[in-house]
Amino acid sequence: MNSPLYFSGFTTLSPEIELQLIPDAKPQYLNLGGDAVVICVHGFTGTPYEVAPAARAIANTGLSAVAPLLPGHGYKQRSDQERAFASITKKRMLAAARQEIAQARKQYAHVGMFGFSMGGAISLTMAAEGLLDACAVAAPALRLPLKAERLIPLVGWASFTLEAPHQEPFYVPGYEFQHSWALRALWQVSRHARSQLSKVQCPVLGIHSHNDSTVPPIVLGLMEKHIPQPIETAWFNDSDHLMLLDVSGPDVALTIANFFQRQFLK
Repeated sequence: MNSPLYFSGFTTLSPEIELQLIPDAKPQYLNLGGDAVVICVHGFTGTPYEVAPAARAIANTGLSAVAPLLPGHGYKQRSDQERAFASITKKRMLAAARQEIAQARKQYAHVGMFGFSMGGAISLTMAAEGLLDACAVAAPALRLPLKAERLIPLVGWASFTLEAPHQEPFYVPGYEFQHSWALRALWQVSRHARSQLSKVQCPVLGIHSHNDSTVPPIVLGLMEKHIPQPIETAWFNDSDHLMLLDVSGPDVALTIANFFQRQFLK
């Protein structure tokens, strides 16, 4: 299996590729026409399924929404998962986001991006590069758990997998393991995004939970400190990390949709 750069939400999958993917991992495109689109970017080990509630809420406002599948993610067979996941890098992840934005710009005058967790770090990087007209993030992975931040630089050169089954009381399609090289890529994306916050110029919304057990809540404070202009923030403390699928999911999705509606449907 040759892992492609990523699977765009704007491109129809071939039957061969569809067979290789988890059914709920497929890219999504809710085309409402108009002159604005929001790209919804999933997190580490995840799929477009975890950002689909936001995409649907955005579409309900009359804006188009698209959710690509990031490099190395979404494969059905464990052997394919391990091969693909070990191949991801910071460079490939950011290149995928840039390419999806370039695809969007061919059809839309205004492009926003919503990112969850690692997707949030990617989205803030794209905003810092001046590629977005608006940016919203939920639990953006600008910081990782302290243990991870200490260990990944030390062991990221080695190749090994760590089992990480989902513990949530709801359905979550995605990988139930982590690969050391993929973790290294996540750590690098996180550090890079953090270093670029001072370059963000577009409107920004940051959403988080003080009870997130994966991404420390200090990340919204980092955004407020380093992004030059005031940002919008919202807290949903009844939820854990997978905010859009947890108990506050509908309210989280509506908050994201309303933010983009204000930016693009004035």
